[in-house]
Amino acid sequence: MTSKTPKTKPAVAAAKPAKEAKFSRTNAPKEIPPIEWQRALRRQFGREQAFGLENVGTEPFFSEFRVSNPQSKTRYRVVIRGHLPGDSYCACADYATNELGTCKHIEFVLFALEQKRGAKAVFARGYNPPFSELYLRNESTRTVHFRAGTDCPPAVRKAAALLFDETSGWALRAERFEEL
Repeated sequence: MTSKTPKTKPAVAAAKPAKEAKFSRTNAPKEIPPIEWQRALRRQFGREQAFGLENVGTEPFFSEFRVSNPQSKTRYRVVIRGHLPGDSYCACADYATNELGTCKHIEFVLFALEQKRGAKAVFARGYNPPFSELYLRNESTRTVHFRAGTDCPPAVRKAAALLFDETSGWALRAERFEEL
């Protein structure tokens, strides 16, 4: 009688997530454009902070947050609408002037939200509120955009199509600004 030894599968090393490069604040890397370097610096710095975070809205992800800095005693309003530059908003001076579409406070909140269960699926589905809105995107240039809510009447959507360019993320057409 021969004993069979069970076959074992070879050990497979768990894939480690790619580690983000550490960027210098003073020396721009040659391999990426300056605007991407500046965004990466804010992402890097935001993820390293020990800010306080409070969800003051009603939704777990696409909501309004209060970010507080215990060292400087400052607080900022951050509104998350997506993870791409220009999707979200922060009340800080850096966001208002940098034209990057992000800041360390937005990046801090996004990093905290990404750690939550189901975050990947939520961000993939995107922000789809019941209400329609006009909003300002602050990404390289400031542009007014229209977002049709899930309850948007067809007549409003039709009127918006005359003013806003659907192929450009529903950005207000420059020649239609006066009609808005």
